[in-house]
Amino acid sequence: MDSFEELRGMLCISHVQENDVSSLELEFTVGQLENPFGILNFVKSLKDERNMFYKQNQMGFAIAKYSLALKILSFASVCSDEDKLMFSDIAVSLNLNLGACFIKVKDYDRVGQLCSAVLCFDTTNVKAYFRRAIAALELHKPTLAFMDLAQALKLDPKNNEFQQKLKKVISLLGRSPDFVDEALAVTRENEKFRDYVHCRKER
Repeated sequence: MDSFEELRGMLCISHVQENDVSSLELEFTVGQLENPFGILNFVKSLKDERNMFYKQNQMGFAIAKYSLALKILSFASVCSDEDKLMFSDIAVSLNLNLGACFIKVKDYDRVGQLCSAVLCFDTTNVKAYFRRAIAALELHKPTLAFMDLAQALKLDPKNNEFQQKLKKVISLLGRSPDFVDEALAVTRENEKFRDYVHCRKER
């Protein structure tokens, strides 16, 4: 399968449930848009509206808008490298924003799915690691949270929020700071660990 089509399926279709979006609304909207430029530009234009709902803590509306945007994006026929880059940037952003919404409504399995999709595409995305770590903690999986935080801190070692969350995980695991330093050193070098973290799914 073409790698771009894999990306489309991973980021735009797999993690949006059918009841998140009205099929009539979707069909009407896509029919009005020029492909691919109209679709890409329309999805970008929805950003302010979606963010407004999130900031107002209207998570139901925010989730519906982000989901609609992802579904519309999946119809874009993208050929040029420039358009593919725009497509992937938008898709990653939408997945991360949906993940933030699902943290708010405590649907942590969906957070794990969305962040895993992002990390299979972009293995350096610190937001995806951190949000998946939050989900793992809430699902009582501190070991998985530790591994994601290890990757996040490898990429952004001075991030205070990551450091504070790691302290909580260390406490839950009952580990000493010395153990944590050694474990972080190992995870930074272990290829199997990196591959596991990048593409694992929260279950």
